[in-house]
Amino acid sequence: MKEVSRDVTTVVSGILLGPQASTRRELDRPYRWDGLSAGDSGVLARFLGALGVRPTELHTHVPVGCDADPTDGNDCEWCTRMAATLYPRRIDVALRFGDTWWLCECKPDSRPGGLGQCLCYWYWWQRDCPDFACSRVLLLASSVQGDEAEVYRAAGVEVVQV
Repeated sequence: MKEVSRDVTTVVSGILLGPQASTRRELDRPYRWDGLSAGDSGVLARFLGALGVRPTELHTHVPVGCDADPTDGNDCEWCTRMAATLYPRRIDVALRFGDTWWLCECKPDSRPGGLGQCLCYWYWWQRDCPDFACSRVLLLASSVQGDEAEVYRAAGVEVVQV
């Protein structure tokens, strides 16, 4: 099994993309899942509790999709650190199961806008993290309204209501 390391993490403009040591979290400590709201953490905790298998790794707030210099050409160390810290394109959750990964978007109350996030994150993961095979993209939600689940499924995103 491939362990997450900086050797296989893409670096763009000083920002490390994909799963890395700083995004890895402890499975049993929801209050330590950085980057997730209380509602998102609750949805994820219920999902993990219902799974029949335990993930090998849990990562939250995973940066992806850097296609421009977020420092606007400022090459100072402070600008690079700020850009990496505040970088807005971040996957809620990446779960590793052996050699494959699941990408999860957490929405306590589902909404159609999450579909765009899921598709963009999947695309950027494929582009920026080619060494990490993604086998599933999931929307985790407490409630799903109307025909939203069908829209997600038609686009290849699995919907899990927890």
